[in-house]
Order: sequence, then structure tokens, then C-alpha cells
Amino acid sequence: MKQRYWIFVPLILTSFLFANPTKRVELKSLGLSIEKPDTWEDVTDEEFRDSKNQVHLESKTFTKLLHENNELPLFSIRKGDPEIDQYLTIINIKALKSELEFHNIPVDLRTYLFRVSMALKKFEYLIEPKAVRINGNLAGFALFSHIIMDEDQNETQVVSAIWIFPRKGYFYMIGSGMVQNDFEPILEEVKQIVSSFKISK
Repeated sequence: MKQRYWIFVPLILTSFLFANPTKRVELKSLGLSIEKPDTWEDVTDEEFRDSKNQVHLESKTFTKLLHENNELPLFSIRKGDPEIDQYLTIINIKALKSELEFHNIPVDLRTYLFRVSMALKKFEYLIEPKAVRINGNLAGFALFSHIIMDEDQNETQVVSAIWIFPRKGYFYMIGSGMVQNDFEPILEEVKQIVSSFKISK
């Protein structure tokens, strides 16, 4: 089977039409919905686990924790052909508990990402944490680069985008990652998708 590595971590967006047809995916029990372009595919639970276990971090301890974590996203889609592309861009939505209350979104998001950065090699902000609003919901956004490795310790520079939507006692996180070389076009597509995210509860 071909080895494939899906990059994940790991705005104030203008509203415009998608270049490709989309389908609105609804998670009715949670009151969430998001547009999925036809050019993106659903990620199965098995695919998610397999791809996660192919990613290696600088620290063996953090790599072990990553591989042993059985938590699955609420929603996961990818772009790319697993039979052709070595690295596939992925978008995940998770619900996470945190003692951070996000009363000051930029400060608390920076605190959260500081913890994340401890597990990542050559973590560097491209866009500092900031507060944004998406479809009426206050959120936080940050963009950063870092390095991931495969089983043979081959390094790849990637860019990760993260949005957090604070709720009472938890938050929704949307995360996406892409290879750093010429990442801007795929980032714009990811932004379009995230700009369609709605919370009705």
C-alpha cells in the first residue's frame, strides 16, 4: 500500500461563491453545519487512524501520545488522491474541553498553541493569534509553520491553520494543514470552507 501522510495538527472572511459545487453537511445533534466541495472526500475513521500513525514528531514521547490517542474528529475531509499524492490536505472539526475560558481569545489561543508548539519542531507563527468573526460567531484564528517527519525521519515543512470557537466549558476547533511550498492557493480554499461553518445551538 502506498504510504501517504495527511497533514494535520494539528478570520475575517469575505463571502463569495465556491468555484466547485458544494454540499452542506449537517451535524444536527450538535447544531453544526459546513459546506463540503465536491472535490473534497470524506475521511473514514480507519483512514484517520492510519494517517495519524504515519506522522512522527521530534519528541518520541509526543509521537507515542499522538499514536495512542483514539479520539476521532466530528467531521473530517481531505483533498488529494491517496494513490498519487504523498501529502494530502485535511480539515478536521473537533470538540475539545479546556480550562481556558477564552475571555481574551488572542491571549488564551496563544497559551493553547504554546502547549502545542512544545510537541512540534521549528514552530513559527505566520499569523499571530487573533479574534475573528465567522457567520456571527466569535472565534480565534492563527497560522503557523512547523516540521513533520515520517518513519524514516524525513522532514517536511508544513503550514497549519487553526480556528477555535469558544463555547461554555469547551470549544470547537477546526484544524487544517498543507505543505508549505505554494500553500497559499490551498489555504484560500480551506478558508472558503471554514467561512461556511455555522453553529445554531
